[in-house]
This record gives sequence, C-alpha cells and structure tokens, in this order.
Amino acid sequence: MNLLFLALLSVFLYSFYIRIFKKASQYEREEGLESHKAKTGTITMGGIIFAIVPSLFFIYDSKVFSIMIIIMLYAILGFVDDLLIIIKKNNNGINPNLKFLFQVLIAGLSFFLYLNLELPTIIRLGSLKIEAEWVYGLFMLLMLSASTNAFNITDGVDGLCAGMSMLLSGAFIYIAFQKAEYTIMYMHICQIIVLFIFWCFNYPKAFLFMGDTGSLYLGALYSLTALYLNSVLGFIIMAFLFIFETLSVIIQVTYYKKTKGKRIFKMAPFHHHLEASGYSEIRVDLLFYILEIILIFIVIYFQIY
Repeated sequence: MNLLFLALLSVFLYSFYIRIFKKASQYEREEGLESHKAKTGTITMGGIIFAIVPSLFFIYDSKVFSIMIIIMLYAILGFVDDLLIIIKKNNNGINPNLKFLFQVLIAGLSFFLYLNLELPTIIRLGSLKIEAEWVYGLFMLLMLSASTNAFNITDGVDGLCAGMSMLLSGAFIYIAFQKAEYTIMYMHICQIIVLFIFWCFNYPKAFLFMGDTGSLYLGALYSLTALYLNSVLGFIIMAFLFIFETLSVIIQVTYYKKTKGKRIFKMAPFHHHLEASGYSEIRVDLLFYILEIILIFIVIYFQIY
C-alpha cells in the first residue's frame, strides 16, 4: 500500500511541478545540436522529486541513513548549479573548480560516515581483495566524482539517464536481496518507482529534465550503493556505458587539442555522435537500454557482486 501511495504521490507531484514551475527552464549550449536548441525552455530540476519523495518512504537503518545524507548533499549541489543556470539564463552554473571542491568535501564526509559504521575498507575486485584502509577515502572520492560526473554527462538525451538508472536500480534490488541487505533493497524499490514516473514525463519529447539536481543525486546513489554492498567490480561493469560516455568526451577534447581542430566523433559525448549520425533520440535510448541490460545480465549471471 505504501508503494502504491508513493507512485500516486509521484504522479501528482510531477504533474503539479510541470504546471507550477514553468520558469525553471533549461538552457541548451550554443555549440550543441540544432535539434537540442529547440529544447530551450523545457522545465528543469525535475530531479528534486525523485531525490526527496522516495526518502520519505525508506526504511532507515545506519547504512541507508548514511547513504541518504550524502546523496541529498549531491542533490543540493546540483540544485544550486541548476538554479544559477536559470538565473544567468545560460548553461554556465557553478564554477567547475568550486564544484569539484564541494564534491571533495562531500566525499570526505561520506568516508567519515562509512568509517563510523565500522564497515570494511577492502576493495574487492572479483577474487582480488585489496586492504585499503588508508587510501579508501581517496577511492571513495574517485568513485563519487567519477560516477556523478558520468551520470551528468550521460543525461543528454530524453529518457537516457533515467531509463538506465531504473535498470541499475533493478540490478541493485537483486544484488541487495542476495546479500540480505533488505533496507538497501527497499530503498531502490522506492527509487525505481519514482524514477519510472519521472521517465514517463522525461521520455522523448520530454516535458521536463532532471537537471544536475537529478544526475548528481543518481551518480552518488549508485556509487554509494556499490560501496556499501561491496559490489564495486559489478558496478564498474554495469556502469560501463556511463564510463564510455565520459571517456568519449575526454578523447574528443584531447584529440581536438592535439590536432588543432580535428575530431574523432562528430560530437561528444557519444550519444550526441549517434544523434549527429542520424539516430533519433528513441533509437539512442533503445540501443543504450539493450546494452545496459546485457551488462547487468553478465554481472548477475556470473555473480560478479
């Protein structure tokens, strides 16, 4: 009954949000695709709802509470970034260096909360176990920074990041159940319900975007879930498409600078390359969804968690 109420509440809040906050609009990059410039004016910061509403229904223990604190801080950081974009009426939010500083501080708090729970500081990559007590904080910073930025980069096509996030939540529901981490499992059940409602409003052509509020929140949520479930290798495999999206930007920028103007991809990140090659947003989504399902199947079938 609680989950049904959560679903109905989400539908109501998103409908209400779209009606009320029409001024909270996204501004597309000038150098972006022509097809995306038509999206200027679409309502943004839709991630506020799937960041806040599920937390009202979580079953809290020390692990879920610690995860919730950190992902909310990332959501707040993203919210401020989105708000500055709206105020400035361009796509420039928080200064990148300042943004990274806040990410470091949040990661430091995350490490403190993790140690306070006396959880293991062993990095497990399949059969390889690395005791990393003194560098685990740096590892957590790497995980959180890489994941939040990767989700932010991947959030560039209607329905893409939200749809892949739902698939990841589904995978973590199964992994958490297998590890008897039932509160984390229930957390992702709540998350997938609200994400699905958002996805219905976000799928091409989107009524609203999640903004940095949502993408930073999701990146932190899944990386922390992997850390708390000690399923880092499984997460790296399942998040390969997010990693590849980030790498495509790094490769493109590096090659462009080295060759003084030449490009490997028509546009980066890679999902924009596909769009520039003639793929519709729906085709891009379906391709990524299918590949994501295959990656999740590999992790679950071979029990890489």
